[in-house]
Amino acid sequence: MRRILVTASVLAFGLALAQDANIPSNLAEWFTSQVSLAAVVAALVALVRKHLWKSLDGVVVVGVSMALGIALAYLGYRLGYLGADWFAFGLMAGILASGGVDVIRGIVKGGGGNAANGSPGGPGGPSPDAERARLR
Repeated sequence: MRRILVTASVLAFGLALAQDANIPSNLAEWFTSQVSLAAVVAALVALVRKHLWKSLDGVVVVGVSMALGIALAYLGYRLGYLGADWFAFGLMAGILASGGVDVIRGIVKGGGGNAANGSPGGPGGPSPDAERARLR
């Protein structure tokens, strides 16, 4: 009973803060697709970064987004909006919300470089001069 009250309180507090972020108050809309849950996760992470955890940055944002996506998907599963694939649903929503797709692409490509500054992805990648010439 205590767990339900805590969950309801956190959810109500989150909905109160989320009025500025255009998060739908109808919970059924959150779980219609991974994209809709990703929008909710992204808005909630933005609220957390703005009001609670101001130093949240980098890879930690991806982890928080995935954890929040999984937690919300589990809530959707317990409320009957999602089926047995709730974990994958929440994980993908968290990845979509955080932009973690770019991180995964970098890992899959074997990129050791930094995508933020445009450095090449490792040995055999284009030289920095070729990258600069392409941008001219």
